[in-house]
Amino acid sequence: MSNKEQDYAKSTFDQVAHKYDEIPFFKISARYVVEMIQAQKNASDLAILDVACGTGNVVLECASCLPTASFDAVDIAQGMLDKAAENATQRELTNITFHLEDVSKLRFQKQYDVITCSYALFFLPQAHKVLNTLKGLLKEDGFILFTTFDKTAFSKNNEILIPLLEAQGSQSAKEYALEKWENLKREEDIERLCKMADVKIKMLEKKEIRYGMDLDSWWELLNNTGYKGMLMELDDKAYESVKQAYYKAMLSHSDMDGEVELIADSFFVKVM
Repeated sequence: MSNKEQDYAKSTFDQVAHKYDEIPFFKISARYVVEMIQAQKNASDLAILDVACGTGNVVLECASCLPTASFDAVDIAQGMLDKAAENATQRELTNITFHLEDVSKLRFQKQYDVITCSYALFFLPQAHKVLNTLKGLLKEDGFILFTTFDKTAFSKNNEILIPLLEAQGSQSAKEYALEKWENLKREEDIERLCKMADVKIKMLEKKEIRYGMDLDSWWELLNNTGYKGMLMELDDKAYESVKQAYYKAMLSHSDMDGEVELIADSFFVKVM
C-alpha cells in the first residue's frame, strides 16, 4: 500500500473495530471457511495464517473448531487487533498469536498449511503481489482460501449510497469505481487476479448469504464497515443530508416488516 492508502485503511478500520465483529455475514462466512478447511485438511497440528484478520471472525471460529492447530493472525489496524485479542480472551482461546503487520510487507519466515484472507484483497492496489507473496509462505501441499463479494452483494445499497456521497463531496466515493475488475466481484476477475499472481485455482464456489435488516441496522452497518471512511469525509450537515436521503430511498425497497434484504453473496476461492 502507499502511505496514503495505508493511513486511510488504518483510520477507517480503527474507527469501526468496536462493532465490526457484530456483523452477521462475517460470522456466516467464517463458518463456511472452517467447513472448507476441515473438508480439505487433517485438522491435527495445522499451522494457519489469517491475513487482514480484522476483529477475528475467521481466526476465532477456526481456532475454536481446530483446537490442535496453531494460528498467526495479522492486521494493519491496531484497533482491530486489540478487539480480536479481547475476543480471543473471552472465548479462552490460547492458540492464536496476533501481529500488527501490513499485508503487503509481511516479514514472516514460517510456512503454513493454510492461509486465509477474508474480504480484503479487493482493498489492496497490488493484490496480485500480495497473493503471490502468500503463496511463498505455503508448505508444499498447503493452500490459500480467500473470500470476496459477488457482484450482487450490496448492489441496491451501492446504487443508492455512492451517488449520495459523491453529491455531498466524498472524494473516496468519487474515486470508487463499482465495475473495476479489482473489486473481484466476478469469476473472470478472480481468474485474472490468480493468473497475475501465478497461483492455480483449485476451487471457486459461490455461497448465498442473505437476511433482512431494518433501516437503522443498515445505517449502523454502513458506519461499521469500509463505508465508514466515505462517511467520515462529510461534515455534519452533509452527513445528515445523506442519511435522510438514504433512508427515504431504501424505504422504497423495504418489505411489509420494514426490512431490506442484505445480500452478501460471496465467492470462496482455494488456490495453491
